[in-house]
Amino acid sequence: MINKVVVALEYDGTSFNGSQKQDNVRTIQGVFDQVLESINKKPVGSEFASRTDSGVHATHQVASFVSDKYRSNSSWASALNYYLPRDISVNKCMTVDNNFDVRRDANEREYVYSVYSNPTISPLMDRYCEHLKYKVNVDDLSETAQIFKGSHDFLSFVGRSALEDRTTLREIKEVECSEDDRMIKIKFVGRSFLHQQIRRMVGAVLLVMQGKLTRRQLHNALEKPKKGSISSLSSSKGLCLSNIKYKSINI
Repeated sequence: MINKVVVALEYDGTSFNGSQKQDNVRTIQGVFDQVLESINKKPVGSEFASRTDSGVHATHQVASFVSDKYRSNSSWASALNYYLPRDISVNKCMTVDNNFDVRRDANEREYVYSVYSNPTISPLMDRYCEHLKYKVNVDDLSETAQIFKGSHDFLSFVGRSALEDRTTLREIKEVECSEDDRMIKIKFVGRSFLHQQIRRMVGAVLLVMQGKLTRRQLHNALEKPKKGSISSLSSSKGLCLSNIKYKSINI
């Protein structure tokens, strides 16, 4: 009997070349598939709900795989965590219907970008945030970031290597900013995002904070989209995939 299993993953992306499996480099999916092979005694492929770039972290990534072995959900979690390295862990497993599609069935993805605004760097936090030596007014930052809320053509916020045949229309359902002891969190919620979209949006907002870009120019980037017009790319280490939601399951 074939069983489809969905897992909620957490990982520190610092030492990985992104989530997607690639030859000759260490990736989240590559390591995860090796562990699946160790447990199943044969190659087993996985599918991930979202791709994360090199250095990007996740507190709630979702992946799925099929296996002809039966285990309880807790047994799958224990077996996977036994073999996984310390920078990846499984927080939950769930057996689902074989028709469930972990990527296409996701109706909401949430990312959080962390910015540490302080003249002195924090060695303990540095690998998980963008460090800014200047003071950022979180109210101004929040007001600027709200420009992205709603449905827009985000062509200006993709890299030049983005595929030409894919639509760049996206809806940002929620933008929320908060601050705690100089650590600023910028949360973006949407069904899906383009490659590097969030890091370019954050990069543009920080340019506005520095007076190097105006809000009017930011509006223009959305109203008159041009590929590559927003070149400021915030670092990957500040970005974290924090949640993925489905209507049919609660993982």
